[in-house]
Amino acid sequence: MAVYQYYLGIIPKQGIENKYDFIPTEIGVSTETGYFETDAKIYWKEVEMKADDYITKIDVIVNRANWGNDKTSINWKTYSEEVDNDASIYLDEKSLTIREFSFRVDLREKNLKFLKNMIELGVENEWLFFDRKGKLMKPDFEEIKNSIKNSNAYSFLEDPIKFLENIDKQDK
Repeated sequence: MAVYQYYLGIIPKQGIENKYDFIPTEIGVSTETGYFETDAKIYWKEVEMKADDYITKIDVIVNRANWGNDKTSINWKTYSEEVDNDASIYLDEKSLTIREFSFRVDLREKNLKFLKNMIELGVENEWLFFDRKGKLMKPDFEEIKNSIKNSNAYSFLEDPIKFLENIDKQDK
């Protein structure tokens, strides 16, 4: 993941409501194994959704990647020197229902068109988004913008030298 990319995971609002009867402020995320892992699959399992409709709509927003696509993995990627947006959906091998769904927004993109298109899909399909800390957000640009402003990606783009100096201080 490039330092200027902002990660958002997606979960179905209905899945989290089925599990808890309310919307918590965050979901579980962990890096204990050395990989970024989330509880997202729990909420997708609650609704057992196929990906077909989403795949078609995302194909309109961003091109399909020329790697990693098979029966259980669908990937999209912008191939450009200026913009680096991507998205991935992972399916259960048996049921072919969604287990994981995420995307990364290049914060350098003019007007954040990719992010805004994904937010539109989020509104249309009643998704919730979560950041790398597990904070849940509605598909609302203003709410997501606040999370972005607290991200490493944003800090890097605002002042790369200060960002790198702060990393150096944290390592000591």
